[in-house]
Amino acid sequence: MTDEHRMRARFCSALPALTEHMARRGTLGRLHDAVRAVLAETPVRQAVAGLDIPAFVFEEAGPVRGDDPGAMVFGTRPLPAGETYHCPDGWCGFRADRTAGGELPAGGRCWLRDRPLRVLEA
Repeated sequence: MTDEHRMRARFCSALPALTEHMARRGTLGRLHDAVRAVLAETPVRQAVAGLDIPAFVFEEAGPVRGDDPGAMVFGTRPLPAGETYHCPDGWCGFRADRTAGGELPAGGRCWLRDRPLRVLEA
């Protein structure tokens, strides 16, 4: 996995918290511009330059998904076996394990591209 893949995964993971933070600051439009730039293949660090995003957002391991990721997807249901959730098309390095009956990682969605995560049996 490349550094850019890791950055995309961390940016995607932090989007709910960043959205809340920037909405409170009145700069949500700038975040939306950064998301569009990342989706257009602009490197993440370049796309978010000047947004005053705390450094820990891109340094911490693991997903930062907000308080209730299940609220992001309607109609999902737990599956009987353990699973691994991945970026839908490998565009970033997101990967999260889910034990049988456990909470859906990221609500089962890619938050950057608004697509279902790819599910593999664990």
